[in-house]
Amino acid sequence: MISLKDCPIRYKLLAGISAVCIAAVSLGSLASYTLMRRAIEARIESELTNSTQAILNMVKTGAAVSIRNRLRGVAEKNLEIVAYFYRQHQSGRLTEAEARSRAGEVLLSQTIGSSGYIYCIDSRGVCVLHPKPAIVGVDFSDRAFIQEQTSRKTGYVEYDWKNPEDIQARPKALYMTYFAPWDWIISASSYRDEFRELVAVSDFRESILSIQFGRTGYSFIIDSRGNIVLHPEIEGRNFYDVVDDEGNRFVAEVCRRKNGKIIYSWKNPGEAAPRKKLAIFNYIPELDWIVESSGYLEEFYGPLKTLRNLMLGGALLTLFLVLGVTFRLSSAITRPIQDLKERFAQGATGDFSVRVEKRSGDEIGQLSGYFNTFMETLESYDGNLREESARHQRTAEALRRSEEMFSKAFRLNPSGIALTSLRSGRFIDANDAFLRSTGYERAEIIGRTAAEIRMIRSQEDRLAVMAALRDHNRIRRREVEFRTRDGSIRTGVLSAEVIDIGGEACMLSHVEDITEARRLEREIMTIGDRERRKIGQDIHDDLCPHLIGIEGLMRVMKRRLENAGSREAAAVEQIERFIREAIDKSRRLARGLCPVDLVDRGFDHSLGELARNTRLAFGIPCRLTVDGPIGIDDHDTQTHLFRIVQEAVNNAARHSGATQITMDVATDRLRTTVTVADDGGGMPADAAGGMGLRIMRHRARMIGGILEMRPAAGGGTVVRITLRHPNEEEGRR
Repeated sequence: MISLKDCPIRYKLLAGISAVCIAAVSLGSLASYTLMRRAIEARIESELTNSTQAILNMVKTGAAVSIRNRLRGVAEKNLEIVAYFYRQHQSGRLTEAEARSRAGEVLLSQTIGSSGYIYCIDSRGVCVLHPKPAIVGVDFSDRAFIQEQTSRKTGYVEYDWKNPEDIQARPKALYMTYFAPWDWIISASSYRDEFRELVAVSDFRESILSIQFGRTGYSFIIDSRGNIVLHPEIEGRNFYDVVDDEGNRFVAEVCRRKNGKIIYSWKNPGEAAPRKKLAIFNYIPELDWIVESSGYLEEFYGPLKTLRNLMLGGALLTLFLVLGVTFRLSSAITRPIQDLKERFAQGATGDFSVRVEKRSGDEIGQLSGYFNTFMETLESYDGNLREESARHQRTAEALRRSEEMFSKAFRLNPSGIALTSLRSGRFIDANDAFLRSTGYERAEIIGRTAAEIRMIRSQEDRLAVMAALRDHNRIRRREVEFRTRDGSIRTGVLSAEVIDIGGEACMLSHVEDITEARRLEREIMTIGDRERRKIGQDIHDDLCPHLIGIEGLMRVMKRRLENAGSREAAAVEQIERFIREAIDKSRRLARGLCPVDLVDRGFDHSLGELARNTRLAFGIPCRLTVDGPIGIDDHDTQTHLFRIVQEAVNNAARHSGATQITMDVATDRLRTTVTVADDGGGMPADAAGGMGLRIMRHRARMIGGILEMRPAAGGGTVVRITLRHPNEEEGRR
């Protein structure tokens, strides 16, 4: 066996050069493989990042188009509704005021999302229709978006709006149409932070699901609570608490971070085992959606395996190349790789501004390009992260100040304010004014319901309050009765709003105690009725007998003149007739002023007198129907009830143009109901705020009755007063 030192020099050189070449090629291949792997990882992340950003832009664009189309559809539909009521007015079925009123009721009954609504302005910028009555009639022409509305009259507008109860303005969007006959610019508006409720995912489903990464990678959308919004297989489910085979709650981590990348294990339906995935995700605050692009690592690194085999084959072929070429090639590869490694080390210290000069278009040059792209992306992410962190700090500080201001306003408000959970009905908090008006200590009501402490006197009031909150999310100045801690009954005016606290729907209630005001009103009304009865009695007991005496004297004088053959007898007879008419009118006036006192045969007889007087005074048929005995014994209650019916009949006879009036009285063990109906042209548009109707409502409240006024089905008006008997409250309990 020949030793190496005994071999020829060329063999030694060949062996030495071969060893050097093998080592150089091996080291170069290893370094190239490592760097190429990093470059592929950078390219994969860049591709996923760019795709995620593109999908995010696609979703934003699709959502904006979907929201715009949704608002446009609502606005155009309501334009058709307004046009319908206008045609009703043109055909003579409705007056213009009634047509406007009914159109307004339909428009205001609609909501867009949670708190979006419809409003109308005219071409001068004055609000003519709005869910908040206080805003109607206000001139908003100084607002930029109102100026744009009055200029364009149709189209899509984005703007900021601050409601009176809001702390600061919030971004909104609207679509407007124009109804020229009434000069109404009809606007369907919604807050941008509620746009998620208006977005139709189907508008961009196919575009997103058609994007693939590798062989089986895909994109999907979740929200910050882990609900799958868009996915090829598992849409509509919640995966917040799902863990992979290593025990990681990767969905919860994505929801917490909202932006970034993550590697986790995932098993698709139909696959035997989970595989490692790489996902890049980004957040859309307006929709509370997280857009995620993902692919399997084994599919991404498939080309890397092929590259490894090619590099091994190339290493074998390199042994047959000229040593000089090998050395130069090794040097050409080693230097840029070393430079790239140094740049990587510099970037690892946090200096993301470092770049590599691209000297060639080969793999090393491409790798340098990937490195530069990767560092640019990191630099952009770093800037965005710093800006986002500063914005979050400012938002947290503003929220803290807002909560502090709300807490002080809640505690120091002189009116009673309470916070109640809508789900359980239990009190969450109450201010000192509320505790003073109810007589309770805070510890006695917190955590308990109003029913448990028997605070709400009427079950009907409680059901009506819940129905109003369910339908409109608010209550405005509803009169209710409540029981204090010592058992006394108080009257209050309730205003309430549904608010969200920590994801829980709550009712913020404002109660104004008006017990003393109602007591004074009742006393004033009672004094007025007492004086009215006294005047009626004076007319009946004093004036009527006086007139009867005069009539007798005139009758004697007429006989004497007739016996004397005087021509003045005819004039005296005419005077006697006028006196009889005055006696009759005085009696009717006395009965009108004091119907229950003067007619001792009961309340139904007083209504009969009213029907007869109506027929005589106005020449309109007035019919009375009484179903059973009227179980009302209290004189004041009878008087107030009669005055309400009297006012309703007089309104129908004087203002409605009716040809027939009916009065129906129905009574049972629990309640008495009196209904006045006519076939006239309906209530005038300005009658709702008239003194007569306000007094009718006030009398109804004084006797604990419920007054309703509505259009009749066949035309005309129906006025109904329902009076609970004293035992009805006991029957409900």
